[in-house]
Amino acid sequence: MARKIVVKRQAVLAALLLVSMAMLTWYFREPMGGVLHSTQRGGLRVISPVESGVSSALDPFRNAYEWASGLFSAQSENEHLRQESDQLRTEVVSLREQADENKRLREMLGFVNQPTFPQDYTFVTSRVIGRSGSAWNATITINRGTDAGVQLGQTVVSGQGLVGQISAVTTNSAQVLLIIDQNSHVESKLQNGTATGTVKGSINGLLEMDFVDKDQKVQKNDVVVTSGSGKLFVKGIQIGVVDETADQEIEYFKSVSITPFVDFGRLEEVSVLIPPPGTDQAPLVDPGS
Repeated sequence: MARKIVVKRQAVLAALLLVSMAMLTWYFREPMGGVLHSTQRGGLRVISPVESGVSSALDPFRNAYEWASGLFSAQSENEHLRQESDQLRTEVVSLREQADENKRLREMLGFVNQPTFPQDYTFVTSRVIGRSGSAWNATITINRGTDAGVQLGQTVVSGQGLVGQISAVTTNSAQVLLIIDQNSHVESKLQNGTATGTVKGSINGLLEMDFVDKDQKVQKNDVVVTSGSGKLFVKGIQIGVVDETADQEIEYFKSVSITPFVDFGRLEEVSVLIPPPGTDQAPLVDPGS
């Protein structure tokens, strides 16, 4: 019984195929005004309005799909653009840091190459890796030590001027006592004058030049440099400029306020001045004195 059904279905399918082939042959052979062509045009006239209505009915759904698809696409694109923006911002910050570092290193190189740089001295450039958080102890820590030739008492400078003196050292790091520390004393003089004195630090981070003879001429904006007296610091290193002077009637000396060239709050790199072999090492300023 089942076999008869299958045979019957195969016969019907074969008949339909033969009829379809015959109608296709008839369709392609008859003229444009033939029966089949006329029937096709009539069918299209009936179906077209239906297709148009269905298309109009589906437009809101199609538009909603396109809107949702565009929204997800825009969100994905925005996320991609945000990631690119973050990456570019990071690169800009990195480039600015490199530019600032290059500027500081060029300034330092220009400083050590100037004619006033002590003859036969070399220098070791170091990075600041630590700062003291106490107003009573103004120091920084650098990433060079005895392995690089750094020793106690050596003078430390930046591209702007005098920073301080090595007060402690290990094989690969060292501590620098800043000239703004209250225990720091720098024998100094006016660059273009005869006045001499001692530049001292203070707890408020300011500099004062004491023991300046009242008869000596000191003017605002005069440049103050190290005198080299006592061999505590290398001679001729710029310290700062005179801000103001104060004469006291009962004193033999005048007090001079100094604005340092170095911005101690923004130190990133410094150079340690290494004396030539055989040079007497400058005595160390004891930070505990």
